[in-house]
Amino acid sequence: MAEPLTKSQQQLRGMQVRDMSIEELKDWIVACDRMEVWVKPNKVRRSWKDAREEAEAELFRRLGG
Repeated sequence: MAEPLTKSQQQLRGMQVRDMSIEELKDWIVACDRMEVWVKPNKVRRSWKDAREEAEAELFRRLGG
C-alpha cells in the first residue's frame, strides 16, 4: 500500500519547518496527521506527532499567536 501523501506533501519531506510558507505548513500538518494514523511502529508515530506539533507551533507563531 502506497503512503497516503499527495505529491505536494511528499515534496515537503526533509524541508525545515522554518523554511515553509504558511500554506506549506498547513499542508504539512495534514500530512503529519495522515502519516501518524498510517504508520504502525510507535516510534514512527511519535515522530510524525512531533513533526505536526512543531509545524503547528511555527504556524501559531507566524499568525501572531
